Order: sequence, then C-alpha cells, then structure tokens
Amino acid sequence: MASIANLPAAGGLGDEVALTPFGTAPLPVFVQPRVEALRADIGALADWFRTNRPALDQLLVDAGAIVLRGFAVEDTAAFGRVVDCFAPTDFGYLAGASPRAQLAPRVFEATSAPAEAVLGMHQEMAYLPNYPSRIAFYCRMPSVTGGETYLADMRAVTREIPAAFLAAVRERGVLYTRNFRAPQVSTGHPVLDVFHKTWTDAFSTADPGKAIADCAAMGLQGSWLDDGSLSVAYRAPGLIDHPVSGECLWFNQIATQTLNRQNTGDRFALYERHYGSTRPRPYLTTYGDGGAIPEDFVAALYPILSRNTVAFPWSHGDILLIDNFRTAHGRNAFTGLRDVQVALLN
Repeated sequence: MASIANLPAAGGLGDEVALTPFGTAPLPVFVQPRVEALRADIGALADWFRTNRPALDQLLVDAGAIVLRGFAVEDTAAFGRVVDCFAPTDFGYLAGASPRAQLAPRVFEATSAPAEAVLGMHQEMAYLPNYPSRIAFYCRMPSVTGGETYLADMRAVTREIPAAFLAAVRERGVLYTRNFRAPQVSTGHPVLDVFHKTWTDAFSTADPGKAIADCAAMGLQGSWLDDGSLSVAYRAPGLIDHPVSGECLWFNQIATQTLNRQNTGDRFALYERHYGSTRPRPYLTTYGDGGAIPEDFVAALYPILSRNTVAFPWSHGDILLIDNFRTAHGRNAFTGLRDVQVALLN
C-alpha cells in the first residue's frame, strides 16, 4: 500500500495542506488545501507554491506524480500563475510530436488528437535532445467519460524490461527519424493528417531556413526530401540516470514511436495503405546504429506498461505535476468535451 510516511518530504509542506495516497496505488499523491485562502485566492496559492517549492520538488521526486486538488485554479490564467513558479524549457514545444495548440505564453492543449484515440504511455519529448524535467497538466473541464491522463512508475517498468533489451539499448542507444510533411501536402485522410504534422506546425514558422536553423540549434539532423517534407534524426541514449536520485531509468519512446498495431490501433491499416514502403512515415525508431529493434522486444513493452498503469479521474481545477524521468503518462479515449492543458517545466 502507498504510504505517505514513506515519503521523506511529506512533512515539509506544513499544516496548510493534507497529503493522501491514491488508494493502494504507488502514485499519484494528492495534495489538498486545509485553509480557505488556498481554496479561494490564486495569489495565496502562488505565494505558497513558491515558498514550498523545495519540499514540493522533493515530494515529486519521491512520489513521481502529485495532484493538487481543491486549490484556487479556476482558469488558464490561474494555471499560468502556478506554471510561472518554474523555469521554462529552452525550446518550448518546438519539433514536438503531438498535435496541440498554444493557449497562453507557456500553456498548450494537452493534445488535439481525436477523442477516440488512446495515446500510449510515454515520457514527454524523450525523442529530442531537449525535454522537460517536469510536466504540469491542468484540468479546466473533465470529459463525460474516460479521458484520464494515466500514469506509470518507470522504476517498476525498468525493473521488468527483459535484460537483453535493456543491455541492447544501453549499448546501442535509440535513433528517432521523424518526418514532417509539407504544409500543402495532405495524406488524404484527416486522421493521418493529425498525426503526421507539417513542418510549419512543428517548427512554428513558414521559413525553411529558420526550420533548418532550429534543427541545428536543438541538436537535430534536418534534411529536406523531394516531396517538400522535412526529416529530422536524433540519436538518444534510451536510458537515463535520474538527476536527483541517480536511478537508471528507461527513457525513450520506443513503445509509442514504433508504428505497429499495439500503439496505433485502427490507424495501423491506414498507415500501411498510405505509406507502404515508399512514402516517408512520421516515425521510424531503430537502435542507435540503425539496426531494427526486434518486434518481440517491442511487443514485450506493452504488457509491462499495462501492468504498471494507474488512472485517476480528473476534477475541475486539478493540477497534475509529473516527474518526467520517473513517471510516464498517456491518455485514455473519452466522450464529451474535454479541456486538459499542459505546460513544460524545468
């Protein structure tokens, strides 16, 4: 059973809040206000947050994920006040994979992927040299059904990954080759268009020179293809030592950026029909030396992630803080309207 007594930072937040585990799940830990000012005044919350940042940071490392529930976070502007307590990432969401619109200076849609799509478990932007160390999600409006931002403790996941797969990734790394289509070119299918982003969308520019310059600044190898699309490549370690705890953790997107039936569902047939063996696909993930990752290795990841998945129901005003190294996340399909927003933090 999860126990707050086992979290060293639990007592560091004082008497103004209460900490509660999520049943018997290892994460997240819920932090709720005990005083009216934190329930009603965003200024009081921002001040409390800044004052208690050291204890919150340690709790996030220990717990992996924290849900702030019942605080004065009524809208995107209030969420932005909390986000401003953290340093921004260097490149924002430049070259990011998920379709999302920017809502405020540091706030984005969590994703604009169709409601029926399940987004697989992943660590944010592990396919890039520059990634957030923390992520903040804000629920402005929960969906009628489903729509949970589900979580997995990557310490447990790493322990379960077959030793041969861990050793191969440690030795060879992971190579991500991603393609962004030309803005005037459609795949011919609206679902594929959503997931195969244009380079103008991915790099927030219509200037090809700036897009290539941004690739170089980010540490990506960028190249233009004959069809006007932009392909980028990045070799990542695939494993990472946590910057605070020192734990070696699985840190990659092999499970989500390998196009197969497990992570694309009904879209897999669309991908196969459209791309075949000639068109550049939005994702190609291999070992760092270009060698194919065995299908059985990739297939082994999904039941491991599933066994370690935890999903809690969103409530209006919730802020979910995630340690991006220790905790992976995904999104369940949903019905009804859903407004969940995200900020990338360091």
